[in-house]
Amino acid sequence: MSFVKQAREQGTGQGPRPSGLVPLVLGAAAVAMIGCPFLPEGLPAWLRFGPVHLVLPVAILAVVLGLLDLRHLRGPQEDEGVARRRARLGVALGTVATALPLALVWFASVLLGG
Repeated sequence: MSFVKQAREQGTGQGPRPSGLVPLVLGAAAVAMIGCPFLPEGLPAWLRFGPVHLVLPVAILAVVLGLLDLRHLRGPQEDEGVARRRARLGVALGTVATALPLALVWFASVLLGG
């Protein structure tokens, strides 16, 4: 029996449902990266200021993956909505990590009169 026939007999094979853990970890990492410049001065500069460049991409990725997970988690769930809660928290943390630098840039531009 060929692989194509086996796939047709087994159904669509949607795969496992998302757990919401990836957006949660990405959102938490993005929020943690915002605090890296406040680490002690004894640490190397690349460790203190390097992660700041990755805040927005990681935060946007957390929001996008969280929304995709929430889309796939529609309907009744076996785990009482734990995965949905994780995905929502990941979206919220990603939104905070996206909005905070943007608000800081806006505030700085207002202070500088631009």
